[in-house]
Order: sequence, then structure tokens, then C-alpha cells
Amino acid sequence: MRLLLSILFVVLGSCGVLGALPHTCSCIPGFLNAKLKLSAPKAFREFGIVPRFLPVPPKDKLNSAFMTANVELGNFIDPLRTVDTKYIAYPHGKSDVNYTLFLVGLYVNVPNSRNLLVGGDIAVPFIPPMPNIGTRIHRPAALLYEQNDHIDPDDMELMKLIKTRVIQLEPMVKKHNLKPEPVAGTFYTTELSLCGNIIH
Repeated sequence: MRLLLSILFVVLGSCGVLGALPHTCSCIPGFLNAKLKLSAPKAFREFGIVPRFLPVPPKDKLNSAFMTANVELGNFIDPLRTVDTKYIAYPHGKSDVNYTLFLVGLYVNVPNSRNLLVGGDIAVPFIPPMPNIGTRIHRPAALLYEQNDHIDPDDMELMKLIKTRVIQLEPMVKKHNLKPEPVAGTFYTTELSLCGNIIH
């Protein structure tokens, strides 16, 4: 039986102290490319995702970018920069397995490639996470799990996610026969704030 890998892209909490984060307005031109140089396990712990929302951090990092910003394990990305996803890739992925990509949407049976956003079945269409003003820092995350079985994209429980977008991580890992610990992951921080008086 072939191993499949599963990516879960979920919003992991919006509360908690995350340290000094830059406050920017939602009208910034140019490409954002920040490197925090943290390992995946350290970043998931440092930003309070482990153990509060995830018992064990991923061992490896996923590469990801939006059209105007790279995702770098906790870097701040303005919400308007997260509208157009460019790619998600796992450089250490195996060529003989498929993936399930969950990023506030769910793509299943995706072959390994430079862009895991293409080539699979869409169970739940992607909608960029957009925090409301005043809800503080959000940490949208992608998690990669090894999977032992094919996932049916028409499964009724997955289809319910189209409406609710609420994921119970542990039950989902068990139901779809995923290995209990994430193989890889990434996340960024975001917050929507008022710009005030800006001169363009």
C-alpha cells in the first residue's frame, strides 16, 4: 500500500502573546520576503501553537508563498497579501506518494510536485483566511501528515467542511488513518488593523 501524505492548513488560534509583531496597513506595495530562520519545531513552540493547539510540532518545514509574500514560519503577512496563493511545496516529499492539502480548503490525492495546489481532487475549495478587525493575531498554518489510505473527496464529513470550516484535528487524523504526528508544516501571523491617515 502506498503512503500518502496529508497537509492540513488550519487557523490555529487567534489569542495569545506572540511577541513584538509589526503593525502594518493593508495597503503595502511590493513583495514581502522575510526570513526568521527558525526550525519548524522551534517556531511552532515559540509562537504558542505547540502544545496549545498541536501536541507535537512538525519535524520539517513546508515551503509556501503568496503572490506578494513568502511564508517563513511565523513571519507577519498583511491579510490582503494572502488572497492569492502561489504555491505550497514539500522539498523532502517522496515522488511515489500522493498528498492531501488542507489550507482553509481541502485538496486530496495530490501528486508530489513543485506546487501541491495543483493536480489533485478539491474536496473543499480554498478561501483565504481573513481576520476581522480587532480579533488580534491569527496564525494560519499548514500541516503535513503521512496517510495510509486513499481519501474520498466526496466523503460527506469532508463536504460538511465547505460550510463549517471547523476541523477537529485528532478525530480527523484517526478517521482518515493518518500517522499521528505531522511530517512538515509552516505558518504565518496576520492581523487586520485600521490604517489611519495614509498619504499615497
